[in-house]
Amino acid sequence: MTVPVTSVLGPTGSQAISAASAAQNTALLGKDDFLKLLIAQLRNQDPLNPLSNDQFITQSAQFSTVEALQNIQKSLTTMSDNSGSSAVANGTALIGRPVVATTASFTYAGATVSLPFTLATGLETGVLEISDGSGAVVTRLPLGTRDAGAQSFDLQPGQTALRSGSYRYRILAPDATGRLSALPAVTGLVTGVSLQNGRPVLSLGSRTVDLTDVTGVGTTTN
Repeated sequence: MTVPVTSVLGPTGSQAISAASAAQNTALLGKDDFLKLLIAQLRNQDPLNPLSNDQFITQSAQFSTVEALQNIQKSLTTMSDNSGSSAVANGTALIGRPVVATTASFTYAGATVSLPFTLATGLETGVLEISDGSGAVVTRLPLGTRDAGAQSFDLQPGQTALRSGSYRYRILAPDATGRLSALPAVTGLVTGVSLQNGRPVLSLGSRTVDLTDVTGVGTTTN
């Protein structure tokens, strides 16, 4: 936690502190630097115009606030790190097990890429939706009539205006109200676990799935 000098030092008659404050006008200081300046301020104060009790109490309180905020920040950082590590540790228990998810990531390099999925029931008006890394929908491609069971969609060059990069896909189908919703149709065997942007991610061969998108886990296969 760092605090601008001008926000933690009150008025002072000390030329030494005034010079230090002017030189550090735009600098950011931590609690140790703040304490050094406070001590220097007390040592170099004008005997004819000493630091008042109110000023000293105010600056001491500001120092305590800086220290408390810095400790809170450290605690939050530790909690975040532990959370990510814990999620990865828990995710390793899924290695070798089949999972079902709503969305998966894939890499497009300008060549035909197969996007597998599994349908619990047949589809007549389903679509395959592709979005970019920011979550913006790039395209929706009709799947036509599909039977229940394992399926795949071959994304071919020229079929869309996709550039080389990472994308996400999911299968959408109309619900009872006619609104398109994502199906738990992405399936695969977990081959690895990692952290990406602080999120636990499962590897399903060449595809990856966010742990939060997983809707079901099967038994370990031998």
